[in-house]
Amino acid sequence: MLTVFRSNRAELLARLLATQLRLQPPDPFEQVQVVVNTWPTSRWLGEQLAIHLGGIAANLRFPFPGGHLRQLVDGLLAGDVDGPAAMAGASDPWRADRLVWPLLGLLPAIAEEAGGEPLRHWLGARGAGARLELGRWQLGRAIADAFDDYALYRPEMLEAWEAGQATDAAGRPLPQALRWQPLLYRGLHRELGREPFGRRVQALIARLHRGELAAEAGGAPLRLFGLSSMAPIQVQLLQALSRHRTVDLYLLTPCPDLWRRCGERRRQLSDALALRQPLDAAWLLEAPGLEARFGRLGGEFQQLLEGTGEAQLGEEQERDLFFAPATSARHSARRPRRAPLLAQLQQQLADPEGTPGLVLDPQDRSLEFHACPGRLRQVQILRDRLLQLLAADPGLEPRDILVMTPDIDGFAPLVASVFGDALATGVELPWRLTDRSQQEGAGLAGTLLLLLDLAGARITASGLETVLGSRPLLDHFGLEAREAARLVEALQEAGFRWGLDGDDRRTDGGEGPRRDSDEETACHSLAWAIDRMLLGLVLPASPGLAPAQTAPWDGGVPLELSGRWLHLLLRLRHWLGELRRGGGVPVWEERLRQLIADLFGEGGEAAGELRDLLAAIDSWRTAAEACPLSLEAPVVAAVLREALGAESGRFGHRSGALTISAFEPMRAIPYRVIVLMGLEAGVFPRPGDRPAFHLMEAQRRLGDPHPADQDRYVLMEALLSARDHLLLSWSCRDDRTGAALPPSGPVGQWLQWLTAQLGPGAREQLLLEHAANPLDRRHFLPLAGREPASCDRRLLEAVRRLASDPPAPPVGLLRGPAPLAPLAPAEPDAFTDLRDWLMAPQRHWLRSLGLRPGEWERRIDDLEALSLEERERSRLLRERLQTGGDEPDPATPASAADWLERSRGRGLLPPKAAGILEAEGLHQRWSSLMGSLEVLGPPRQAIHRWGPWQAPVGWRGDTVVLVHTAGPRAAHRLDLWLQLLLAAADDGQAAAPRRGVLIARQKDRFAQVLAFIPPAAPAAREELERLAALQQAWRTRGWPVPPETGWAYADTERQQAGSGRAKAASTWEGSPFQRGEREQEEMEACFGAALPADELLTPEVLALAGDLFSPVLASVAEA
Repeated sequence: MLTVFRSNRAELLARLLATQLRLQPPDPFEQVQVVVNTWPTSRWLGEQLAIHLGGIAANLRFPFPGGHLRQLVDGLLAGDVDGPAAMAGASDPWRADRLVWPLLGLLPAIAEEAGGEPLRHWLGARGAGARLELGRWQLGRAIADAFDDYALYRPEMLEAWEAGQATDAAGRPLPQALRWQPLLYRGLHRELGREPFGRRVQALIARLHRGELAAEAGGAPLRLFGLSSMAPIQVQLLQALSRHRTVDLYLLTPCPDLWRRCGERRRQLSDALALRQPLDAAWLLEAPGLEARFGRLGGEFQQLLEGTGEAQLGEEQERDLFFAPATSARHSARRPRRAPLLAQLQQQLADPEGTPGLVLDPQDRSLEFHACPGRLRQVQILRDRLLQLLAADPGLEPRDILVMTPDIDGFAPLVASVFGDALATGVELPWRLTDRSQQEGAGLAGTLLLLLDLAGARITASGLETVLGSRPLLDHFGLEAREAARLVEALQEAGFRWGLDGDDRRTDGGEGPRRDSDEETACHSLAWAIDRMLLGLVLPASPGLAPAQTAPWDGGVPLELSGRWLHLLLRLRHWLGELRRGGGVPVWEERLRQLIADLFGEGGEAAGELRDLLAAIDSWRTAAEACPLSLEAPVVAAVLREALGAESGRFGHRSGALTISAFEPMRAIPYRVIVLMGLEAGVFPRPGDRPAFHLMEAQRRLGDPHPADQDRYVLMEALLSARDHLLLSWSCRDDRTGAALPPSGPVGQWLQWLTAQLGPGAREQLLLEHAANPLDRRHFLPLAGREPASCDRRLLEAVRRLASDPPAPPVGLLRGPAPLAPLAPAEPDAFTDLRDWLMAPQRHWLRSLGLRPGEWERRIDDLEALSLEERERSRLLRERLQTGGDEPDPATPASAADWLERSRGRGLLPPKAAGILEAEGLHQRWSSLMGSLEVLGPPRQAIHRWGPWQAPVGWRGDTVVLVHTAGPRAAHRLDLWLQLLLAAADDGQAAAPRRGVLIARQKDRFAQVLAFIPPAAPAAREELERLAALQQAWRTRGWPVPPETGWAYADTERQQAGSGRAKAASTWEGSPFQRGEREQEEMEACFGAALPADELLTPEVLALAGDLFSPVLASVAEA
């Protein structure tokens, strides 16, 4: 007996099943099996059965239809329903994930046969050797998916192929370009020695027709709950089995009228046409309601269940349990009230003739459509709306709310940032994001996939940074997140950009042809950077010291931390090299197990993932160990990613918190509030993704699956499953361009249908079009009888501030009250303290307060630079001066080759000709610098003292010299002046200095840019004391004159009276071609952001600038 229990309420079906189990209880030791389509359905149904069976539901199993029916068919054909043969159904070699491996081995042979020309072309583009690369695997997997579909939906076509015919499902000859498919199928059939599932079902049905297997086909009832579709061959199997055992199908359907139309359609058409042709436009015209627009999937399933009688060996009956929610709403309230629109729609579907026309109450909020400007705003708007619903109904809890989206991965980061931000709304809303597999996070499985992806492509610094963000990896090697972040910086400093080693870089990361060997090719590779760090532990970082083209790197890192770093890096280097090697499936299994044990140990906090990951590896080995090909890392990553993704929807759906899920797992489970989010055109409904050679794409038949029909049916099932509120949302504006976007086709059709049913005014009530700006005042005002759309406290505060008087710009620290005392102690060396203040008074003052303003951008470079920045050129020249002094010696670079030698093994210069050009430029600058120094006399350095001040001063002959390897600035002029004053004030020297000279860069050469005439010793001492007194007077208040601006004013005013202010203003504010001094971080902190020059250059500030710089400028030697 086949009994179809139909209802528009899943709760009624669950209660009916519980009642049947209570009235006809199974044996206490018998396991009750109920076939369901998703993991969440099994959890929900188990809860419902427990509720109606006294609080306990034990010894229940909820298999999926595909695996359960395969097991049943294999057991019946083998004569052992529960034995090993039945268990084989779970490992059917014709399933796509198992079929792909023997298929890949057969492809080259089939390509050589007559009719295999398309395969020869495809394999020629993807490689047909012993190595299995990603493109070839993707081709094989697409073919395996097609054959898996044929086995379930086109068994009669496979029967014809077995007989040597090359026809499609309609019996027409296949085009020449597709005749490789029968050839390949026959080859697989011979190799596997087993019929596909559809063919086995046909054989079983034929034997049942002949009266065979009657005893074996009996047994416990076959119960199927909540299925929305099945393949035609599966329905025929149920009908055939119903003669020998009870088959109960608990069907969630919107209306009984759908079943009646299926019967009428079969009577109008022949049985063969009714069960082959899909529902067409004529059927849609006969069913003009929502069931026609969204219910095609369910309609075709019911048409298949209505059947022809050929496969129906037993009796069939239908039982209806349809609920009238609108009638219930009117009579359940203490006062008569109009039913909400959601209940009216549900009842109209169940009883269209007995339900009056739809009526929309002005206060009805049961059905809402939200057009949101962008995905982020969509999540914010829905969060706020759900909080309003929770506040309005004390009985509503987060566990009563379900949010579904067709793009769970795209919304996941937005959901985490919005729903996880309790401070924005002041409400802690518990939520749970499901249907994301382990690979999506930074856990153990995700890190393994990252390593496989990295090994299969170019190994880059940014890719390695992602791997070093793995918590299980860092925990195993005893590293904190901040230590791992410093390791990434250290690798950048050591020169790592891309490539595992020199061999890897010579082949462009495995993506290009092998280049000739070059001893410098290893530079910037990971192995080279590790070697630099190792050498830095035992050798000094001296220019030119580079064993095997590898210079030691000294980053000042503690030895203990360096040890942990190198332990991790050496293991990563080893395993990335191992993963780059191909191998058969057994080799890969052993390799992955060793890698997991070496890099993750027992998994730490992620140990729960370890079991599933090892099980996925073991399952893959079982399915593919006979494959003779050598697999590449990207193929292994793709296989594991698929295996891990199969378990993504298993847990977390019934957690007690608000659930955010993908469409498929939760589509038919009742909730009080259901939200369908992300219904944008192009995303919903999903387009078909079958390849062109897929024969089901060319000719659609009744019951064929299609993603668009499945997604449309989600709207129908959501309508049936929502008890109080149904919300639909989509992005009405492009996130990048702001262009207007229409709703998806099904959503637009629903709105049009509701407008036609309720009148034009209903659209304005049902559709909420939200403003693009989150700070729009309309979000916080009740409009058209609705609550304010936003519950965000921070945004509300921002709106209030914008509505009030514009806030005054932040006042700089120098313009506010002076601190009571400096927080940081002064520099113990008096000369250094005075020098730091004179060169950068604002920065000196901020540091005395414990402040270090500035922004840091940690950029990760994946490519070596093709030229040096000016800062790098200046640093190299300064390094040479500091290490070797400014006196010519044998180590002084005498040519560009010497600069190349000094930089050897450090990765400082660009490669090849670019590095030679940079070395030539450095040599030219160095030659000009040495020329400028040599004319001044022999070098020497003397320590000068006077009063509390003491410092080493550089001399050339009788001249105090200061060298700056970049362009001159006011700070360097003042530095020279201070050193010259100290040298002149020292009474212990034989002779006073004759001049003070500043040598700095002018374009690409060095020259004397400034010369001072030193004052006499008494005047120098007086000037030192004056500067010290000036510093002391402004120590707590902060010096109000920016150095560059003050110098520009004083210098220009000295040359042309009255023009200094304009020059100072341009220096402070800048121009389109020059950055203003006010843009420096310390200036913004001291004076405020974008302070106008008119407010800065007060008479007092200009007077102070004159007081500081006039004595300095008066000593400038005329050119």
